[in-house]
Amino acid sequence: MCGIVGYIGYRKAAPTILNCLKALEYRGYDSAGIATASNGSLHVKRDVGKIAEVHEKHNLRDLGGSIGIGHTRWATHGVPSMANAHPLVDCTGKLAIVHNGVIENYSEIKEWLSKKGHKFKSDTDTEVAAHLIEENLKRGLNLEKAVGSAVARFKGNYAFAVLRLGEKKLVLARDGSPLVVGFGKNEMFAASDVPALLKYTRQFAFMEDGDVAVITRKGAQFIHKGRRVKRRKTNVNWSADMAQKEGWPHFTIKEINEQVVSIPAALRVGVKRGAELVRKAKRIHIIGCGTSYHASLIFKQLLANHAGLECDAWVASEYKEGAVIKPGTLVIAVSQSGETLDTALAVKHAKAKRAKVLAITNVVGSSLARGANANIYINAGPEVSVVATKTFTAQVAVLTSLALAVAGKKPKKGRFAKKIKQVLKLGRQIKKIAKKLRTTNDYFFIGRGLMAPVSMEGALKLKEIAYVHAEAYPAGELKHGPLSLIADGIPIIALAPTGANEPKMLGNIKECKARGGRIMAVSNSLRIIREADWGVNMPKACDELTPLLYIIPLQLLAYYACLERKLDPDKPRNLAKSVTVE
Repeated sequence: MCGIVGYIGYRKAAPTILNCLKALEYRGYDSAGIATASNGSLHVKRDVGKIAEVHEKHNLRDLGGSIGIGHTRWATHGVPSMANAHPLVDCTGKLAIVHNGVIENYSEIKEWLSKKGHKFKSDTDTEVAAHLIEENLKRGLNLEKAVGSAVARFKGNYAFAVLRLGEKKLVLARDGSPLVVGFGKNEMFAASDVPALLKYTRQFAFMEDGDVAVITRKGAQFIHKGRRVKRRKTNVNWSADMAQKEGWPHFTIKEINEQVVSIPAALRVGVKRGAELVRKAKRIHIIGCGTSYHASLIFKQLLANHAGLECDAWVASEYKEGAVIKPGTLVIAVSQSGETLDTALAVKHAKAKRAKVLAITNVVGSSLARGANANIYINAGPEVSVVATKTFTAQVAVLTSLALAVAGKKPKKGRFAKKIKQVLKLGRQIKKIAKKLRTTNDYFFIGRGLMAPVSMEGALKLKEIAYVHAEAYPAGELKHGPLSLIADGIPIIALAPTGANEPKMLGNIKECKARGGRIMAVSNSLRIIREADWGVNMPKACDELTPLLYIIPLQLLAYYACLERKLDPDKPRNLAKSVTVE
């Protein structure tokens, strides 16, 4: 879950790479570095900390040359330290490498290389790759063959960019971790994700698993299993400005507010092909991780309620452990990035058993999209903050349309953007609630029906960026154990729109109040609001669209709770945007 950048062209490489790395920092921010080559020397600067901190200490722009690689790290092997920061070099000091992923068999390869006299200076699995490529070069292989021979020995997943002194090219490799090639005029780029390069190009080729690529100023060559192959170029219509803060203090709050545009846009996405696949399927599985799993749970309920079809929802990392996949199974795979490794492995498992795959993703040309039988793009635009906000609601919007389309229906969207604006205006009220709860470290979220998975998403947001303990339950589960944890002052965030579940939710709220709990009620029911310590009065919407409105106050609560604790909402500790490790 690290960020990789490569550049070769007519510009000074280091400032170009630094600009790209800043757009990739959501993938990791415990250390960073850049390596360039010029005047017969390899130049490397790296250190612990976020990119701005490393740049302030070492001036990452001040590296010569028009070819280089860069990296921002999310630690897997080895603690964040200068020794473990990338780029890493071989024994000769003439080859540098950056890596995203995990080499599972690195220890046995490291032992073999140590016996051959290689000296290791880090605790990373990545350094093994540098020395193994060095060993292959000693055998007389050129750089691309040396890289290809090295990666053939690895188990696990990886994306590499390799720079060697004296070579007017960069060599790339990927298997299981994302890597894209960007095309410019007399210059070429590589990166872990498209937004990193949007300032310079909008034309990309997406590397496939098992590919090795060679990029020079003139273009790219792709090699798969020793043979040259072509990879289709894709034009991406996102602009660089779409990934900038535009005056907002954080990307998180910017992206929460962008939902006034992104939700209606997602509700307009065509789902006809996906609905046909669902109707024809003998059984339906939907899989996702974290936020995407919560969106999947909403789809499961909507499909049952509106189309009368049963759907199994799975956490993607557990799918292989218990899912029964028979002929006629359709797997709906939900992933914001389209690169989530747990989801990719679940899809691979399903395809091996001849299941069809429908991908729900935000990224055109992503690994998930390329491997699916059909795709529905949520069209949320770039989301820079690590936590999912507008991509969650875009997923839910698309999945809502899909579930209804299977039943021959459409969402009742009447003036829905206006209702989103109404909810966003609740930010001032929620900021005051967050201030009152700034010393609170335990929260409970409850809801029934569609509000149960929305509660789970709200609790996840609070955990992710405010670093507090938050649990979510279907409200009916309180009396089966969790009620014992409700005590004086414990906040309960109750999602209680009007409808069939309103009387039951009122009872659950009273149960919590009787035990000293403080209630934040998110509701359009006056009798619910009257029972609450803090009532968040919501606009009325049709049942199937309530999740899209009711998650927004919870996103705002997490954001303001984070600020009360003086934390960075865009870059929560220990997390990264695109999870490409198991």
